[in-house]
Amino acid sequence: MLQKVILESLLKNAKQGKVGKISVKVDDPIKIGDKILQVESVKGNTIVKSKMNGMVKNILVSEGSLIKIGQELIEIEKAE
Repeated sequence: MLQKVILESLLKNAKQGKVGKISVKVDDPIKIGDKILQVESVKGNTIVKSKMNGMVKNILVSEGSLIKIGQELIEIEKAE
């Protein structure tokens, strides 16, 4: 079953940011705590990390794109 990773928060209550480096690719294995991507905002950079084990199935954003709190970032096929 696919689980979506969303942007939950940014530093100092920023509402949006720009996607910096994406650290994963489709079909990469991923573990809890692995870095997914970096979000840059005027208030600082935020690292988004995985909260589950599994396999990256879809990347829903691209480097340089503007994203907002609550936006879907990637889909992970959760490991059993």
